[in-house]
Amino acid sequence: MSEQGGPAAAGPPSLVVLGEALARAETENAEGRPTRARRRLRPLLHELSGLTRSPDVARLRGRALVELAKADFETRGAPGPALDELDAMLVEHERDPVRGWPGLVPAVAGLRGLLALRAGRQHEALHWLDEAVASIDDADPIDACRVLLNRGVLHTDMHHVALSRADYAECARRARRAGFELLTFKAEHNLGYLDFVAGNLPEALARMEAAARILPGPPRPTALLDRARVLLEAGLVGVADQTLEQAAALFEQHRRVRDVAECELGRAECALLRGDVVAARGFAASAARRFRRRREDAWVVRADLLALQVDAVAFAQAPADDPRTRALWAGLARRAARLEATCRATGRTGWEVGAAYVRIEADLARGALDAPGVLLDELGTVRGSDPIAVRLHGRWLRAKLALAAGERSRAVRFVHAGQRDLALHRSRFGSLDLRTAGAVHGRALASLDIELALATGRPAAVLDAAERVRAVIGGTPRVNPPSDPESAALLSQLRRLIDDSRGVIGRASADPVRSRAFREAQRLKHEILARSWHERGQAGDERPGRAADVRRVLAARPGSVLVDIGVHGGRLLAVTFSARGAVLHELGEASDVAELVRRVHADLEVTANPLVPAELRDVAHRSLAHGTASLESRLAPVLDAPDELVVVATGWLGALPWSMLGPRRGRATVVAPSVHHWARYAGTAPEVPEQVTAVAGPGLRHADDEAREVGAAWPQGRSVVGADATVARMIELLGSPGIVHLAAHGRHEPDNPLFSSVRLADGPLFAHELDAGGRTPDLVVLSSCEVGRASVRAGGEALGMASVLLRRGVGCVVAAIAPLPDETAMRVMTHVHALLRDGVPVARAVAAAVERDAQRTGEVAPLMCFGAPV
Repeated sequence: MSEQGGPAAAGPPSLVVLGEALARAETENAEGRPTRARRRLRPLLHELSGLTRSPDVARLRGRALVELAKADFETRGAPGPALDELDAMLVEHERDPVRGWPGLVPAVAGLRGLLALRAGRQHEALHWLDEAVASIDDADPIDACRVLLNRGVLHTDMHHVALSRADYAECARRARRAGFELLTFKAEHNLGYLDFVAGNLPEALARMEAAARILPGPPRPTALLDRARVLLEAGLVGVADQTLEQAAALFEQHRRVRDVAECELGRAECALLRGDVVAARGFAASAARRFRRRREDAWVVRADLLALQVDAVAFAQAPADDPRTRALWAGLARRAARLEATCRATGRTGWEVGAAYVRIEADLARGALDAPGVLLDELGTVRGSDPIAVRLHGRWLRAKLALAAGERSRAVRFVHAGQRDLALHRSRFGSLDLRTAGAVHGRALASLDIELALATGRPAAVLDAAERVRAVIGGTPRVNPPSDPESAALLSQLRRLIDDSRGVIGRASADPVRSRAFREAQRLKHEILARSWHERGQAGDERPGRAADVRRVLAARPGSVLVDIGVHGGRLLAVTFSARGAVLHELGEASDVAELVRRVHADLEVTANPLVPAELRDVAHRSLAHGTASLESRLAPVLDAPDELVVVATGWLGALPWSMLGPRRGRATVVAPSVHHWARYAGTAPEVPEQVTAVAGPGLRHADDEAREVGAAWPQGRSVVGADATVARMIELLGSPGIVHLAAHGRHEPDNPLFSSVRLADGPLFAHELDAGGRTPDLVVLSSCEVGRASVRAGGEALGMASVLLRRGVGCVVAAIAPLPDETAMRVMTHVHALLRDGVPVARAVAAAVERDAQRTGEVAPLMCFGAPV
């Protein structure tokens, strides 16, 4: 209403109001919502077109056109007429600079540089961004920050790390001074990404997290995409894939098609590392279609290269002697050659190398290389700046070329160099989670190492190769516990949550209270692990064992037999060492043995559960007997040992119930993670332990009695029960010498094995928080259900409570690989300690106690000795 009470005349909005509208549109674009930005910008430009030309109007119109060009590019793949209008403004500005916007020239140059960068035209982008920086003094503060940020991204893509770091640092300085929180966050986040480019993955993740705290709120999809790249390089394939899926969903909401496609490329790489060729092919094809629709030729090339790499993996799994396979390889070689030529013509040297690798691999597979030695020399050295997966593929390919040229020793050197690359890459991680995950990148080299050893026909060479592989994929024998107060607080929070939620665990999965507790526990676990990824690593004792070590230790242990067993090319292979010498065994297809192991574990679950009806338990007993008998038949050549059998096995083979098989009933059996661990700790414990401590957790009917009886069995024994049996007390005991016995509820977490736990008076003790400092017990006896289990990572490494204890230097761990009834634990474990006290070695004591109980009850306790016969 006007002062006279009548309707007010509508007039044009003020420049202040229009500036506020522009600011909102800029925010929409910056936050990755280009569709919303376009809806704001069109009416804004319409209003500006009716205003008299002035520097302020020119500035608003120019900025609005820049934002519209960016929004059009993101949603439609081209900047549209907005860029033409900006060019017209530049002409007007040259004719009449007084009435123009001084920042127009750097703004338009910066825009052109950004568009070329997003389209993958690097040299064009550099030209425009350099031009924008040259006139940065005329630019608006926000445009100055943006052009520095974008040139930093370009320098990162071109591997100009020092130049990139300088641009990001200057951008962060200017943005912080001007109060641009979003740009400060982006610059600091990108500095973290630079750490990733430089190979410093823990520092990259830490810096990215610190940057996220600058700008609280929901996760930003671009930051998620970058984080996923770091996680993928580290080998955390599952977490990387989930992160990419989350980022893609956010990009999809705002129709950022190009970014969705980039996420799909990442997910294709994840699927390829998982061995899921079908999913990898689907993601790569979808990404290629999106890029083609946007006419982004550079990214089409990247998608096509990934499709070639997927096909190479798929064809390698086909029968090599099938003529159709040779035809597939021939077609792949032609496609790779065409893509290689395209990359060479457009200066994309990194992708050119990838295409060349596929072409050479295809020609090798079909026997079409006339001079492999010459080609090997032409390839030159592997670039240290390439991602770890590319470097290892390069080593593998050079080794295959050397073999084709008849230069076996040279091939061996390439394989060993690649294993050193991977060991160095993983030694940078303080997190056990990252170190074991990184093994996924080394599978092809590991397979080739075994292949080279098998070609010699010498069992000792096969064992040495297997140990080299374990030394690389096994990671450090120590575990870095949470080292910052925030991680410790999160662990305490998780402990309380789990302890307080015990009453809701048995409720239906749809129960809202149970669902909330589960979601909160998952969130805390992820946050704790994510913080552990920031830990810097150091080189550990990862020296591989050798056949000479086996002979030396066996000389002092007559009657003992060591069997080193693994999978190669889908077949089970084993090497046995005994007083009679070394023998290589070929035990047939591995897949059916793995299925037998899975069924046996399922049957053990049923037979140990008193709530299952007796009829079903009888069926499970019969199935269990059949499964173990089948395993005995398949493994018969390696089960016979007059005295002690030491099985060196990792992955699912380590979970095979070796001690429950007929030939091993009542006889000492040890499952070691490596020859190195066994040779290092075998026979090292003193005859009389310094101390024996038995701890009882809550909730088990016989736990307190078991702990007191074990403590009383030893002159130097003691028991810790009730409220004294805390997490802190248990960690203290696990950092001291002697024997530690724990009678408590145990739980293995298949999906998150570092959160496998044993329950104590104040909550669960997680594998993740086992202390790495101080001394370690010689023997840990876990009288707990299923904590001898382990989950196998994509690279073949197994993780669980027992394996973590072995890593941190415990010589031997006695644990159950399946549910262990309370009464059985009480009977068997007290007998084990009586035998130990009388001087019986641990593996014999466990075998004797289990066998005596089986003769009385008809049930074989699923207890195993892991590590070394201390």
